[in-house]
Amino acid sequence: MRVAVLFSGGKDSCYTVMKAREENMDIELLMTLIPQTNESWLFHHPCIQWTKLQAEAMELPIATYRIEALGEEEEKDELRKHLKDVKRLFNIEAIAAGALASDYQKRRIGETAEGLGLKCFTPLWGRNHLSLLYDQVDSGLNIVFVAVAALGLDQSWLGRRLDREAAEELGRLVSKYGLNPSGEGGEYETFVTDGPLFKKRIMIGKSTRVWNGESGCLEINTAELVEKP
Repeated sequence: MRVAVLFSGGKDSCYTVMKAREENMDIELLMTLIPQTNESWLFHHPCIQWTKLQAEAMELPIATYRIEALGEEEEKDELRKHLKDVKRLFNIEAIAAGALASDYQKRRIGETAEGLGLKCFTPLWGRNHLSLLYDQVDSGLNIVFVAVAALGLDQSWLGRRLDREAAEELGRLVSKYGLNPSGEGGEYETFVTDGPLFKKRIMIGKSTRVWNGESGCLEINTAELVEKP
């Protein structure tokens, strides 16, 4: 099956690429949709400008589209327009997405795909969030926190690696604060610098922590591909 992957550069979209490969899907391209603000209803925002480097590391084509809309209906219209272009240009049969538990996100993407005659592949849907998190950590992905916005997550998490220790700490915060360990509720965002499908790894150079007292993000100013050891 010829598939395009909705790709934000975070752990869920990178893991979706891995799952699509495991299902022997032909990944025709990664598709990055760049919203105007981090208040987008459908699309990921932090560090999204670096997805081209991830695509290069995995030796996959990538198409990026700026989403000019601000409202939820307008975003869906733009998603439809760009998916239609990708279907025509790459002859795809399906769209893959890393939706976990957001009925809104899954429904919007699924309805849009169906309207264009495309199948929708969501391999992470319905998984136990903590179990999935451990699977992602153990999969070989090198995951970095690039935004946090929840009780229990301070600015020290920005730039931290999401490893087993961090996953266990997130698990403890579930009972303490009701935090979603996968970050599905907007508690945190991630960026992947390496993984099993990466031919090279991404080395983050200069970065800046931006903190407003309750939430913040890691702005990656420079990054480059380097050979793996």
